This record gives sequence, structure tokens and C-alpha cells, in this order.
Amino acid sequence: MRRPLALAAVLSLVPTAGALLVVRPAAAADPVYDQVGVTAIVAGVRTNGVIGASGGLVTLDGGSAYLSGRLDSSPSAQVRAAPYEPGTLVRTGVGQVNGAAGQTVLTVPDAEARYPGAESKASCCQLPAVSQGPVSLGAGQATAETGPTLAKGTAVGASYRILGALTVGPSTSSLTMTASAAVGQVVQNARTAVSHVDVAGVLQLEDVVGTASIKSDHDHHVAVQSLTLGGASVGGQSVQLGNNGVTAVGTALIPGQTLEAATATVNAQLAAAGITIHTLGGTAKHDTRSAVADTGGVEIDLVTPALPGGVAANTLTIVVGGVALTELDALSVPFVAPIVDVPPITGGSASSTVSTYVPGTPSGSGLPVTGQAGPQIAAPQAVATAFVVSGRRISAQLALIAFAGWQLLSLGSATLYAFVERRRRLVVRGGSA
Repeated sequence: MRRPLALAAVLSLVPTAGALLVVRPAAAADPVYDQVGVTAIVAGVRTNGVIGASGGLVTLDGGSAYLSGRLDSSPSAQVRAAPYEPGTLVRTGVGQVNGAAGQTVLTVPDAEARYPGAESKASCCQLPAVSQGPVSLGAGQATAETGPTLAKGTAVGASYRILGALTVGPSTSSLTMTASAAVGQVVQNARTAVSHVDVAGVLQLEDVVGTASIKSDHDHHVAVQSLTLGGASVGGQSVQLGNNGVTAVGTALIPGQTLEAATATVNAQLAAAGITIHTLGGTAKHDTRSAVADTGGVEIDLVTPALPGGVAANTLTIVVGGVALTELDALSVPFVAPIVDVPPITGGSASSTVSTYVPGTPSGSGLPVTGQAGPQIAAPQAVATAFVVSGRRISAQLALIAFAGWQLLSLGSATLYAFVERRRRLVVRGGSA
């Protein structure tokens, strides 16, 4: 008798366990982003400084194969792609000239796309080689595209030269960013490659490639960055770059010289040319709500003294292979409407009026003032709770009835079994008597 009752008790728990596993509130769902935003800066070469001794005082904060982009869940997106970024000074001057003329007189050769807006796609046609002062630019092209969940661009520059200071070979950059707050996913991929860099005829870099990526899926974030260098040399001596400078590698150019001595020689050559070089060190970090991927790049500082006759010195900072990506998001919080209990307003009709007389002068009867009763506020309507069972939406009442049916069947079966078993035993005892 105990075994059937125990089995019946176990079976009676099956509906409860099934309800906990299958039935869940309709509002419950995998968390998605309430807000998400991403940014990117990609450049084959970036320059910042003042060029004087190379032929005319020029402020430079530009670069080659330059991309900048942003994307957020408002939704809003922007991408600027330029074969050669002319810098803040040039862009400001162009804006001032166009503003004063009331029309477009000067243009900056780039492709800029925005969303929302009519210019969601843009391209910069093949540019011819140009030369202005100490700066010479080769041919180039760029594209940009934006959408509610997309921002991407490409930029290609054939050559970038600052007379007497820097020569950069072909550079290419690409960027793709997608972000969906609805599904809680973000993907960013960026790459830049520079074939050759020559600084003051002393330092040469070959095949610099920087890549970075960020992937986000709900709370899971992954950030990856990489900076590779095909080769580097100083005065013909192969060197290896690090965060602390350069070290000679391979075979020393001078027969019988050790690599330690060769390292001292190349560093002396760099110092004589006013050059310091080191890698900045990359960053790849993330948590549950953000991520950062930054290659850092190779930083080169060129400082040369002023020349006789009042010609200013060169002070130039060059970053090669820089890619910087960021991502920041916030999970959505389910909205719970507050329940406000507003008692109904009782009283006379809303259309009735009351006349009141304000005392006036002794000879006057006063001023009549007419008012109306205040508006009636209806109590909030009750909203039935719904559930999702195996992907189908049912009402709370139906779920409760089904649950009661299961309980009745399981417990009723055990009771019926006990009653039958008791009758069987009484029959057996009667027969034995």
C-alpha cells in the first residue's frame, strides 16, 4: 500500500516541475541592449607636428588611408573616409572660405556618409597626384556607407610625402561595424596596411599591418588586436622594434661587430638624425558592458634643430599602423507600469454650474462667476497576465485550469488505487473466513 501511495505522491509533483520548466512569464526574454555605441579610428600613417626646416612653416595633423566612424542604437551612424586626411587646420580653412562665399568653393577630397540622411553612401573618385608646399600626395580613393545598424568604409592612398622628413608608400585601410540593440550583438573589424615608411633617409619600415576586432553578444565581449612588422632597418642594419626602442638583429653590417655593438651604432645614428622610435603597446580589454581594442602602432618622433636665417625646426610625431576600436552598451530593463488606485469622482453632473456673487459697491450687485465641476478620472484597467507555454501564448486562467486538471488526475488516481486495493483486501479476507 505504501509503494502505490509514494508513487502517486511522486507523480503529483510532475505537473509542478513541468510548469516551472515550461511556463514562464510572457514578458521574460533574453536580455538585449537598451543602448549601444561603437567608435573607430583607423589610419595607415598619422602625423602631428610642425614642419619648418623642410620648406615653409606648416602645421600637420593629417595622415594617409584615414577612416573614422561611429554607430549607435538611436539609430545614428557616420563614416569619414579619406585617402589623405589634411588635418584640422585645412578643414577649418575650407569651412571658413565656403561660409564666407555662401557656396562650396573648396572641397576636401574624402567620402563622408551619414545616417539618417540622404548621404548614406559616398565615394571619392580617383584623385590625381598633387603637391602643396612640403607635402606631396599620390593618387587615392575612398568609400563610405552607413545604415541603421551599419557603418563601413575603405581608403587607399598611393603615396604620402613630407619633403626631407617622411616618405610613405601605398596605404590601405578598411572598417566594418554592425550593431543590433534588438538582438544584443556588435561586430567591429578594422585593418590598415602600409607597404613602406622612410624617415629622413635613416629609418625604414616595411609591411606594417595593424588589425583590431570587437565582438559582443549580450554579456559576452571579446577584444583582439595585432600589430605586425615585415622588417625594419636603420642605415641598412636590420633592427627589431619594441616598447623600449630598437635592437640590432641578424648579421652586423660591420664585419666582426657584435649585435650589442651594432645596436649602439644604430641608436647613435637615430640620435644624430633626431629620431626616436618605439612601439606603443597594444590594448585589448573587455568587461560585461564594454570593450577596447587598440593596436597602439609604431610611434616615431622626428625633432631637428632650427636652421640659420630664422627657419623653424621640424617637430613631427608619426604613428604607423594605428587602429582604435571602442564599444559600450547597456542592457535593457523591463518596464513595469505602476498601478495607481484613483477613486472615482462622485457628485453632480459635470455640466452643472454654480453662480457666486462677489460683493461690489453699495449700488452694485456684484460680479457673477461661473464654474464647472472637475474632470472625472477613470480607474486603470486591469491587464490580464499571459504566459508562454512551449512557444505559445496562453492566458493565466487557462494555465491555472490546466494545472488543476493535472493535479486532479495525479492525486485522484492515487486515491482511486487505494480505494480499489482496500476493497480487494476485504474480499480476500471474506473469502478466507
